Amino acid sequence: MLRSPALESPRTAKWLLGALLALSAGLAFLVQSTYDTGDSINHFLFARFAFKHPLNFLDSWAKPLFTLLLAGPAQAGFIGAKLFQCAVAAISAWCAFLIARALRLPAAVLAVLFVYAAPDYFRILYSGLTEPLFGLILVGAAALAVRNRPGWSAALISWLPFVRSEGFILLGVWAVYLLLSRQWRYLPLLGLGYAAFSVVGGMVLGNFGWVFGSNPYATVSVYGHGEWGHFLRNIPRLLGWPLTAMFLLGGIGMVWRASQPSQWRAPLFWAELLLVYGSITAFVGAHTVFWALGLFNSFGLTRVLTIITPLAAVVALRGLALLTDWARSEQAQHRIRLGAALLVAVFPITGLRSALRWQRDFAYPPELRLTVEMADWVKANYTGPQGLPPISYMHPAAGFYLGIDVFDSKACPPMVANPPLVPRRKHLINHLPLHTLLIWDEWFAPTEASIPRERLQNDPNFRQRWEGAVPRDPRHPEKDTCRFVVFERIR
Repeated sequence: MLRSPALESPRTAKWLLGALLALSAGLAFLVQSTYDTGDSINHFLFARFAFKHPLNFLDSWAKPLFTLLLAGPAQAGFIGAKLFQCAVAAISAWCAFLIARALRLPAAVLAVLFVYAAPDYFRILYSGLTEPLFGLILVGAAALAVRNRPGWSAALISWLPFVRSEGFILLGVWAVYLLLSRQWRYLPLLGLGYAAFSVVGGMVLGNFGWVFGSNPYATVSVYGHGEWGHFLRNIPRLLGWPLTAMFLLGGIGMVWRASQPSQWRAPLFWAELLLVYGSITAFVGAHTVFWALGLFNSFGLTRVLTIITPLAAVVALRGLALLTDWARSEQAQHRIRLGAALLVAVFPITGLRSALRWQRDFAYPPELRLTVEMADWVKANYTGPQGLPPISYMHPAAGFYLGIDVFDSKACPPMVANPPLVPRRKHLINHLPLHTLLIWDEWFAPTEASIPRERLQNDPNFRQRWEGAVPRDPRHPEKDTCRFVVFERIR
């Protein structure tokens, strides 16, 4: 296999990474969206108020390690969260490059480009979501393993469940790898993260079993279920078509390699097979089962696929290597690599449906503009000598734009007890203090709190004070509407 020294040099990788990091960080100051208006904002709020409400650091839903690492940047506002994600992406891309180098893949530098050129991964950098950090720990642990640091790899991956709960599944993949590669002595390190957080939780909460005892995900999802092929069909949205083609080719190549007995004796084969391909398969497979069977509050959100992006970049690079193998001359191989790199780099700006679109992906979404309008009205009409009255809401953006301490139960009395956790939610609206403003929205209030608008309209204790609505997608106003209605408790 002929190689391109310039595309394998760490120096070249650093220059490319620096340019892409600068691009992503610069855009952070221009991007006005938050990727989604639910979990993205909620995770940010948990981190933002963590120093004032330290129990946020041990909240199972918010994810303790993610909250701990984001808490500092979040003090700078949402721009701090975006810059944090940009740094996470840069380190992830570097780890993908290190894996490619360790596996002696030609043009290893392109792994950096492949990470940044995945459209949905680039979108999610401007959010407060957990997926990028999960992907970093996963690719970082894989990079340590292929660079002959199995102990450090096991120790790092042990923290994964405290960024996203699927981390427990990946711990199983690492356990299989350590067993099959005869590195049993590192198996106890897989429990390092669990042991640390169990001790901290035991000391603070008085419950050493809090990690599993406070599981925030109902076994049977309240969101229903979907099709088996849902996540696989959405891989082109994650990677874009050129990268998807190379990713699939890399997967086919691994199947072929695994069928050759000689490959099983090759250095690093076990690590590549289990930690790269096995991790992708386990993660996508688990979410496929959860969504198809309606388990663990799965909502079929395809954004979860973004965690595999750094590893998928390595698989795609393996696919590109197979393509270049068909060319015999060095010049032809070089042209194939440059052509593939150009296709991958250009695809995100083609305007195709799975590519990036500024207005759809990065501009100020109508839903947030309406939230600001609602918040401005509340501030203009209800700010008194003591500030705002108590405000009860379900839509995360409402608390965010009202600028209130959303974890202060007096300032923000809840509508329901433990809304995401129990199928039969206990409504608390009849216990709200007099003159509390209840902000009803068209999605979170009926879905998460089981409170239809009609219940409030027909309740003599509440009176409607303001209403606003906009289509979430102006191009398709008939499909979905964002609506806020402000009610006041009058007696």
